[in-house]
Amino acid sequence: MESQKEAILMTLIGVAKRHNKPYCFISQSKQLELLRRYHSWNICRRTLNRRLRELEDEGYFIRIRRHTEDCHGRLVLRSTLYKFCGKLFNWLEGLRRWIGRVFGVFAVPKWSQYQLKKQQVSLPPEPAYVEILWKSSNQGRASPLKAPYLKT
Repeated sequence: MESQKEAILMTLIGVAKRHNKPYCFISQSKQLELLRRYHSWNICRRTLNRRLRELEDEGYFIRIRRHTEDCHGRLVLRSTLYKFCGKLFNWLEGLRRWIGRVFGVFAVPKWSQYQLKKQQVSLPPEPAYVEILWKSSNQGRASPLKAPYLKT
């Protein structure tokens, strides 16, 4: 079972990956829905804000509040922008390496794909004609059958 922080990071990364950006802006209600659907975490909005604050303090991303004004001059709040930092990408790289180690057990090691030169056996050169091979294997014995494809 993964922690709430990991689930939140995975959710934010998934949204950013879908749009092919190093940032995302997602509403809290959408985050809660995705956490519930994909990670089975049913948490309240306050807990989400608490975990987001902890992750921001740890340096995984920067939160930028977005807002505009409507035609009457009133403040209209928009979804928060999450700009990812290097620590998040380092965490992802560590996760990728861990998955590679877990599933890499079944892979053939790289060194086994190459044959060492010391272990190579040098074979005698092949004869130029099949006839030479035939004569050397019989060594002067008369063969009862003469192969029609051999040159004599």
